[in-house]
Amino acid sequence: MKKKGLIMASVLSIALLSGCGTKEYHPVSIEENVDKCSVCNMQVADNQHSTEIILKDGKALKFDDIGCLNEWEKKNGTEQVGAEYVRDYNTKEWVPLKEASFIYDKTFKTPMGYGIYSFKDKGAAQTFLNEQGKGKLMNANDLHSHTWERNMDMMHKMKHGHSDSMKMDKKGADS
Repeated sequence: MKKKGLIMASVLSIALLSGCGTKEYHPVSIEENVDKCSVCNMQVADNQHSTEIILKDGKALKFDDIGCLNEWEKKNGTEQVGAEYVRDYNTKEWVPLKEASFIYDKTFKTPMGYGIYSFKDKGAAQTFLNEQGKGKLMNANDLHSHTWERNMDMMHKMKHGHSDSMKMDKKGADS
């Protein structure tokens, strides 16, 4: 009888301890030569636009633009999401999406043309907004009611801007 009581106490202790602990989720590194966006299948650059979802099973989903992260969640829901991360525009530091601040302007260049930049805090976002003289300050809750329209012209420029500037550099160097 004593043995049975000891076993029950052990099982109860384990159940209580496992129920109280919360799992921690951490962002993972971007591997530019390997990682593809989980929505648009484009290469994910290790820059200030990359975002991640860490699922409750530990799998990391990577996105090249916060708009792709939003598309994934609209399609799949958030029940299996353990954590969401964005990158600070200034430092590329990973920041929990719920703690970040955002600036939107349709003219901001992002990989998929959503025009949203992420910042680690409201002060950094406000400073950027003041410097730019344009944009709308948002928090994580505001993203739920955002229209998520893509600026296709900006997306095209973002995609091809690097190769166009390389052509100009080469042309200028040749003359």
